[in-house]
Amino acid sequence: MLTNTGSAWNKGKDAIHMVNAWCTKAGLSLGQYKVDAKSNEITAIPELLKLLELAGSLVTIDAMGCQKKIATAILKKEADYLLAVKGNQKKLYGELTRAFEQLWQENPEDGPCPEFAEQEGKSHGRREHRRCWVINDIAEGSNASGWQAKTIAAVQLDSQKKGKGSTLIRYFISSRKLSAGEVLEATRKHWLIENQLHWVLDVAFDEDRCRSREGYAAENLAVARQITLNLLKLDTSEKAGIKNKRHKCGWDEEYMMNVLGLINI
Repeated sequence: MLTNTGSAWNKGKDAIHMVNAWCTKAGLSLGQYKVDAKSNEITAIPELLKLLELAGSLVTIDAMGCQKKIATAILKKEADYLLAVKGNQKKLYGELTRAFEQLWQENPEDGPCPEFAEQEGKSHGRREHRRCWVINDIAEGSNASGWQAKTIAAVQLDSQKKGKGSTLIRYFISSRKLSAGEVLEATRKHWLIENQLHWVLDVAFDEDRCRSREGYAAENLAVARQITLNLLKLDTSEKAGIKNKRHKCGWDEEYMMNVLGLINI
């Protein structure tokens, strides 16, 4: 999974931005790459992909990474992609919306649907109902086929909190043939990076208030924090949160050396 985040500060400038790779299965950061001040995440993502061993993986990226160059880079790494599609890919987005509007017309809610799955649950005080429809029969000559897509999907999220409800429909393409259940699982896990990486870096490391300004300090500290987070996650000797483990490393030299010893794993 890939995403971008503001992570530290430069002198007289806004926060620097880093593109991060996160492994949802292991719950670990795989790497990061600084977005050049004169560029954007679209150019940084392929550079990060070059650094990673991705064979056999399913890489999920937000709509900002829905670019043919990025999709091709993932396929060249012998991996597959699952990309969110929005208006920045106007023709592809239009094709997907029309395809699923036709599917819904031909398969009303109370009737059979070729590929459908749904999940219910609660998140942050909200009651959520997720539904997914997929189409695996991609027509030759379509926009999706030009992306080497084998699956197109629509995911509808109905949420309700304090008596107020909302509905959001998002569209996806994937180079892997996926079932509706697999798409639901992958899109749900995509957002684990917010809780397991970004939120932890802010709460346990106070990253958002970092004011390192000189030279490469901001970028170096961002890398050091993610390495430290990985080591603390790998440590199972202490039953405590990341913030308390970090504090114990400062108080207990033996524990700190044990955590640093995990680098050899």
